[in-house]
Amino acid sequence: MSQISYELTIQPDNKKILVPPNTTLLEAITEAGINITAACGGKASCGKCRVIVEQPPTPFGKGDGNLPLPTATELSILTEEQLRSGMRLACRTKLNSDMVITIPDISRSFEIRILMGGASHPVELSPNVSKHYIELPTQTLTEAVSLFDYLCRKLDIRADLRADLAVLQQLPNVLHKWNNKLTTVVCGDKLIALEPGDTTKRCYGIALDVGTTTIVAALVALTTGKDLEIASMVNPQSQYGHDVISRINFAIENEYGPDELQLAVIGAINQLIASLIQSSGIKPEEIYEMTVVGNSTMFHLLLGIHPRSLGIMPYVPVVSHSVDVNAQDLGILQVNPAANVHVLPNIASFVGADTVGAILAANFDRAEDDSIKIMADMGTNCEIILRKNSQLFACSAAAGPAFEGARIKYGMYAGPGAIESVSLNDDCKYKIIGRGAPKGICGSGLVDLGAELLRVGIVDITGRMLSSDELSKISPQLQKRIIRNESDKMLEFVVAHSAKNEPITLTQRDMRELQLAKAAIRTGIEVLLRQAGLQLDDVDELYIAGGFGNYLDKENAIRLGLIPQLPLERIKFIGNAAFIGAKMALISRDIRNRADKVARNTHHLQIADTPDFQNLYMESMMF
Repeated sequence: MSQISYELTIQPDNKKILVPPNTTLLEAITEAGINITAACGGKASCGKCRVIVEQPPTPFGKGDGNLPLPTATELSILTEEQLRSGMRLACRTKLNSDMVITIPDISRSFEIRILMGGASHPVELSPNVSKHYIELPTQTLTEAVSLFDYLCRKLDIRADLRADLAVLQQLPNVLHKWNNKLTTVVCGDKLIALEPGDTTKRCYGIALDVGTTTIVAALVALTTGKDLEIASMVNPQSQYGHDVISRINFAIENEYGPDELQLAVIGAINQLIASLIQSSGIKPEEIYEMTVVGNSTMFHLLLGIHPRSLGIMPYVPVVSHSVDVNAQDLGILQVNPAANVHVLPNIASFVGADTVGAILAANFDRAEDDSIKIMADMGTNCEIILRKNSQLFACSAAAGPAFEGARIKYGMYAGPGAIESVSLNDDCKYKIIGRGAPKGICGSGLVDLGAELLRVGIVDITGRMLSSDELSKISPQLQKRIIRNESDKMLEFVVAHSAKNEPITLTQRDMRELQLAKAAIRTGIEVLLRQAGLQLDDVDELYIAGGFGNYLDKENAIRLGLIPQLPLERIKFIGNAAFIGAKMALISRDIRNRADKVARNTHHLQIADTPDFQNLYMESMMF
């Protein structure tokens, strides 16, 4: 008896696939290789995976021609009008007939504004890969014990040089095909390639920042340390959840979960490398090494290590030291077959190699004076570093993915159509990324909006949104923007309208999510200060790193309580510091040694275990 399957047609991609009964639309869309936003990883808590179910076709007696009945979750998240139009959540709708669906733009993981630059300091060029041109006089070869032994003596760079079998198999070519003229490629303590003639000027590497949300790659000339090309993309693991906890849970709950997550990120890396090669015109075999930074979860998933231990008490990584592995063993294909991948070390369970990279880029591990400095790397998660003299203190603040758009009703990534800044005076004014009508609100817009609502009095210091009846000193235009949701009777503030004239709002629940996120970050800062025996007045400089942090309005971030109230000139944006750290490690062995020392010597704090955590957190909730 043949297995029953149903045909799913996905528009506007015009893609048709066959899927077994009771498969959720989210599973089917993912299987089809189409990106869809699923911030919560299919747990039905974010409401982002919205699709339009068209009236199902009924050929051959399949399908009943009716829309699937909405679940209780969908009834609580979607409006009556949306439900009548056929809108459903992909994670809650199962196929039990042939179906045609449309994935709207708002539900798709399209391009994101990705920060690729940042502050750095001069680094002495000393890459782990070196090339050496050699000419072998035939008459002197009689003195050699072996060709390899002779090469090692000619190189005179290290006594313990070794070689893979593939390189040894190439050695006969030196005498018979290459006229005794060749270039050797040495990576660390290994001879990894032999090339005919002089190719010393063609030596390249790739630096990678594998973030929870985005992946950035740079093609670097190892002879000069200069960037040749940079490429970036959304991390395709996002469809399994926007935050690391969702992905850890996916790996734990699904037998092949870790494999799926690794394949997703390796596939993305291969795409980026292909793009770098195409735009630069170099040959894949001329890429000899890669360096990688990322948080601890990305570290595990990239290497194919099950992240279970990160999701279960006491939350410890399987490995924290730096790792070197052959690129092909990971499935990274468009590089030299012997290319090395160096993954920088982690500090602790949720303070990873990306933080180590940021510390190096900001020179935080080199105390040139007695100044007290704090660095907050604000991405999907927030890592906080405090430097006091030569001591480093670090913690991770579970800010959640609110600043990336998750758990915010109309939240979205910082991509085209996202409201990125807001100001309130007589009325609400906003700016969007790109052109066209607004689609939602990204992190910087969320901070601006929250701060402005506080300033004009629509939200009080407890985070409660006031009704228009309670407000008399704001303009009539702003009063009209305060509405009450018909389904949950909660207040909302209308920021803008979409292309379909649907309101884009900030809800009372969104304000609570914003409070939780900013409280986590402020609590982390306060815990580190207390651990170091310091007060806020002692802080000389605050560095803000990360894609989200780079686009913050300083005054609004202070008003909201997201960052401490310091003079504006003491607050500095340093861009994608983690990525800069990865590039520094690619071109300098000294930087790699420093990275290992940073990981070993940084004092890590679990802020939730500190005595004053609950009190500090509750205090930080207030605006």
